[in-house]
Amino acid sequence: MTYNDAAYPNRLKNISDPPLVFYYKGRLPDFDGMPLIGVVGTRTASVYGLQTAKRMGYQIAQCGGVVVSGMAQGVDGAAHTGALQGAMPTVAGFGTAIDECYPANHGGLLRQILRHGAAISEYPPGKRGYSSYFPQRNRIISGLCLGTVVVEAPKKSGSLITASLALDQGRDVFAVPANVDAASSEGCNILIQSGAKLVRSVSDILEEYEGLYPFAPARGEMPLLQDAQ
Repeated sequence: MTYNDAAYPNRLKNISDPPLVFYYKGRLPDFDGMPLIGVVGTRTASVYGLQTAKRMGYQIAQCGGVVVSGMAQGVDGAAHTGALQGAMPTVAGFGTAIDECYPANHGGLLRQILRHGAAISEYPPGKRGYSSYFPQRNRIISGLCLGTVVVEAPKKSGSLITASLALDQGRDVFAVPANVDAASSEGCNILIQSGAKLVRSVSDILEEYEGLYPFAPARGEMPLLQDAQ
């Protein structure tokens, strides 16, 4: 999809450095007609982080939102899984070529995502990857979304790059609090100190957009943690 295509997402078009082209697989959601929420966090997530990411993904989907994340280990994978179990599409933003599944052990998750949602990348099939592509990818995740919630992140985390990009793009930033002694959540607590909205439940996120979208109430219980792997 090119920048000039009618279906190119308006929110993404309005960031300072939108990709002129992005590649995709699967079924693209209605980017402009649906509420997209970024859910990101550390790859080395704790049990608390995995449970919270999965619950957030599930409840956002149950309420009619679309979860966008990076399909990485930990928080990202749990958020995508929760969204799928909430019966809504989810979008995976790749930091690799569109024909590469990274991490490789998320092949099964990717297949599920593509049945109901999409994977997108600004890198064409066969493009050699570099580590710098992942932080560059983060501007697309935040740029597609109304807001981004950081579930669990240490002080030095790519998720904080995503949060910073979201702020630069004029988007909302949310953060889940945790034990003040937990290094894995130090970044989230710093975000809250700096003005990110503290998130205790999905309603803390969606209430910001109630005037824009008719959200349904969340239904059912959070899926079991072992299903998030």
